[in-house]
Amino acid sequence: MDAGTAPPRHRRLRKASDPCTTAASPSPSRKRMCMSKEHTSCCEDKLSSLPDEILIMILDKLDPRTTITTTVLSKRWLDLPRRQYTCYDLSVYEILPPRYHRLKKITVEAKAGYEAEKKAHNLTDSTAFKDKYDRFYAIKDQYEQWMWKVHLLTPILQCYERLAMRRYVKRVNAFLLPPNNVQQLSIQKLRLQTFSTSSFNQWITAAVGRWGVEDLEIIIENSYLPYDFRLLDGCQNVRLKRLVLSNCCHYGRTPLFFQRLTTLTLCDKSSRIHIVYDILINCVQLVDLRLKNSSYHPQAYRFNFPASRLKNLQLDKCSIWKIYLTSLPCLETFAFRGRPAKLHYGEVPQLRHVSLDFLESGDNGDNDNLRRKSTYALGKFFKGTPPPLEYLVLQLRGHPVWIEPTAIPSRLNHLKKLFVANVPTSWDTFWIFILFAAAPFLQALQVHFDNNSEKASAAGSLDVQVEQPHQHLHLREVVVVGFDGAAWQTGFVKRIMRASRWLRRVHLLDGHVMEAEERGLVDLEVVPHRREWHECERSEVLEELTDGTGFPQRKIVLE
Repeated sequence: MDAGTAPPRHRRLRKASDPCTTAASPSPSRKRMCMSKEHTSCCEDKLSSLPDEILIMILDKLDPRTTITTTVLSKRWLDLPRRQYTCYDLSVYEILPPRYHRLKKITVEAKAGYEAEKKAHNLTDSTAFKDKYDRFYAIKDQYEQWMWKVHLLTPILQCYERLAMRRYVKRVNAFLLPPNNVQQLSIQKLRLQTFSTSSFNQWITAAVGRWGVEDLEIIIENSYLPYDFRLLDGCQNVRLKRLVLSNCCHYGRTPLFFQRLTTLTLCDKSSRIHIVYDILINCVQLVDLRLKNSSYHPQAYRFNFPASRLKNLQLDKCSIWKIYLTSLPCLETFAFRGRPAKLHYGEVPQLRHVSLDFLESGDNGDNDNLRRKSTYALGKFFKGTPPPLEYLVLQLRGHPVWIEPTAIPSRLNHLKKLFVANVPTSWDTFWIFILFAAAPFLQALQVHFDNNSEKASAAGSLDVQVEQPHQHLHLREVVVVGFDGAAWQTGFVKRIMRASRWLRRVHLLDGHVMEAEERGLVDLEVVPHRREWHECERSEVLEELTDGTGFPQRKIVLE
C-alpha cells in the first residue's frame, strides 16, 4: 500500500458476544417493562381522571345527541348528572351520506339549467306562442340531458332515502314510542324532518298527546301527508302553542285543540286558502299566522274575520294577485314577499307596521295560466281606507322599471318611518318622492340603493322634472345606504334636504341590507361597508350637498 494513499474504511460488525454490545442492549425483560409503560401512558383515560365538576361542565357544552353517546364510555360517565334538554331536532338528512347530497345537487343544477333555457326561449308559457314547438326543439338537447341525469340518478337517490328512513324510523320510535316504564321526558320543542312513512301518525300523537310538546315543527319532504288532528282532541296533556306544518295538514273540520294555538305556520301544500279560512274562523286565540310557498289561487285572498285576534300576518313567496284586509281588528303587522300584488285595506285600526317585498322578474313563473301586467301603479298598493301606518318597509325590485309613479289616493298621515330598500340603480327615483310627499309627518327616511344591480343609464334619475315635494317640518333624519358619490345620488339627497327645514342629521354610507334575525320578513337591518374617501372627493361631495341648501357640513356623516 502506498504511503500517500488513505487506508480503506470498513464498518466493524459487532458480535452478540461482544461485551460492549451486551452492556448497551437492554435485556428482554427490561424491554417488556418499557413497552408496558409506553402502552399504559398512551391508553390511560386522562379525561375520566378529571373531577366531576369539570366533566359536568363539558357535558353541558354538548348537544343532546353527543351527550347521550357519552354514556357508553364508562360507568362513571353513565352516572354523571346531565342537563335536561327540552329542544330536539330529528332530521333524516343527518343520516343520509355526503354522496346523496352531491347527487341531489347535480339533479337540481341540471333542472335549473333547463328552466333557464326555457325562460331564455320564452317557453314558460306554452300557450303564448304559435311556434312553441320550434322553440322547444331549440332546447331539445338540454331537455334530453336533464332527463338522462334524472332517470340515471333518481333510483340511486331513492335507494339512499329508503336505507336512511329505516334507521330514522328506528331512532324516532325509540325516542317517541318507548315502553311505559321509561322515565317521562320533558320536550318543549320538537322538529321532525322526514320522508313519507307509515309511523308518522304515531309520532304526532305521542309528541303532542304523551310528551306534551309546546312547539312542534313537521316537515315532509318529496310528498304530502294528511293527518287527522282530531285524534288529539281527547288527549289530556296537550300544551301545544306553536305549530309549523310543511306538506302536512289536517283534513275534515278544525280540531278542538287548534283553538289553543297562538302561532301557526303553513308551508307549501299545507297553506291552501280554504284551510287558512277555516283556521281563522275557529282559532280565535291565534295571534301569529304565516303562509309560505303557497300555490297559485285564481281568486283574491279576503281576510274578513271580525272575531279574530290575529296580530301578525306574513305571506312569504305566495302566488297571490290581490289581497283584501277587510276586517282584522287586532292586526298590528302585515308582511308580504313575492310577485306584485294589489292591496286593499279595510277595517284594520291597529295596523302600524307594513313590509312589502315585490320582485317582478318579467315571466309568469311556474303557472302557465297566470297573466301578469308589465307595470303597476304605485297607488295599487295603498287602496281602500288608509291604515294608521307608522312604519313602512318597501322593496320594489326587478328589471326593467315596472312601477308607475302615479299619485297615492290617500295620504299616510300617521307614517313616521319609511324604509325603501334594494332600489336598482337603473330605476328612476321620482316614485320615492311621491311616497315622500304622501307622508307629511315623516320623521325618519332610509333609502338603500343596490349597487350590485344594473347601473343607471346616462339620462339619470333626476333629469326627469318632477314636482317639488312639499315642506316636511317633522323629518329629522335621512339615511342613504349604497351612497358612492354619484351625481344623481347627490341630487337625490339635495332634493330631500331642501324639503326638510328642520333636518338634524344626514347619514351617507356604503353597505347593504339584510333581514333582521329576530323579526325576519318584517324588518331589515343595515350592514355597513368600509369605504375610504379621498379628502378631495369628500370635500367635493360635501360642498355639493351644502350648496343651495344652507345645511351645515357638521350634520352630514359621510362614511
